[in-house]
Amino acid sequence: MNREYPGFVRFILLLAVISILAVDAAAKPPKNFRRRPKPAPADAVETSTAPAKAAPARLLAGRWTPEARAALEGFIAARGKGAPGYDAAKPPVAVLPWSDALVSGDPAELVFLRLVSRAELRFDDALWEIVPIAYGRQPARAAYEQFVRLSSVTWGAQPAYHQYRKALLGSYLDLCRGVGRKECRSYLARLWSGYKESDAEDYARAALAEEKSRPAAVELVAAEEGDPAPLKIRRGMRLLPHMRDLVAKLRAAGVDVWVVDDVPQQTLLAAAADYGVDPSRVAGIANAPDGARLSAAVLKPIPLRGGKAEVVRKAVGRAADLVIGRDAADLELLSDGEGVRIALTGDPALEKAAAERGWVVQPSLAR
Repeated sequence: MNREYPGFVRFILLLAVISILAVDAAAKPPKNFRRRPKPAPADAVETSTAPAKAAPARLLAGRWTPEARAALEGFIAARGKGAPGYDAAKPPVAVLPWSDALVSGDPAELVFLRLVSRAELRFDDALWEIVPIAYGRQPARAAYEQFVRLSSVTWGAQPAYHQYRKALLGSYLDLCRGVGRKECRSYLARLWSGYKESDAEDYARAALAEEKSRPAAVELVAAEEGDPAPLKIRRGMRLLPHMRDLVAKLRAAGVDVWVVDDVPQQTLLAAAADYGVDPSRVAGIANAPDGARLSAAVLKPIPLRGGKAEVVRKAVGRAADLVIGRDAADLELLSDGEGVRIALTGDPALEKAAAERGWVVQPSLAR
């Protein structure tokens, strides 16, 4: 009997282990792999699958004043995509100037300079009729006819070429001083008479590409050596990173960005392409067509002073929600409707109006 006792003990222990395992199995039934998992609570699903909220737009740092930056970033946050009430079919509208505002330099004058310097206007009797007789037509034409049949390689050595160049460039400057900005800016558009619209835009693009590679400078244009009163002509054009960034941020936020300025349409189209502005949103001084070519007549309204507001109202159907003004010629546009209004410094009349009306004032980035 003593020899069988250890085996009996082992048998009793085995029964105990089996009893414990049976109890544990009853407490934890085997997993049924056919059973679908219970759905997570709705709020948990939304939290895990909802897209991350877009970070607010931040303008390029460095040159914006705190007030201007807050106004622009606030406009994008409150009116852009994702904002309550945003309607892609009727997005907010921003209207911006161009020359000496979004770029440093005046594309209209720079392209005119190239046309004159290379004698690439479509010179004929009709073209010369556009040049006012009181502002240099006869001296410019007489000088032109003396050198034009010579090789262009020799023009720089011809006194008549320098007389022609100063007289024709001076016709524009004298017209601005004597008659006014509206007339002289229209004059720059009228001189495109005879060009095909696509050729004019290509020409402007090539001219501006050259000017973007030049440093900003002032060129003296003399009729002869020792000229006591040479013309002072600005050269060079610079793109402004902060303005380019602003346009990109506005467009990314679904804002309808317009460039409206008193620049010949084909020149403004060539220039605005650098900032990705849609061509249908570029409004300059447009020539009336003459068949397949541009005529000497310009279409109204001229985008200057009240004409700017009229252009916007006609194209958009309402006032702009955001306007940046360059000078007093933008006063009517800034005053039309309500919204964010920013005045660039440089014109005392505009700065005075901005102070009186509570508009944001931003030092010009083009100077």
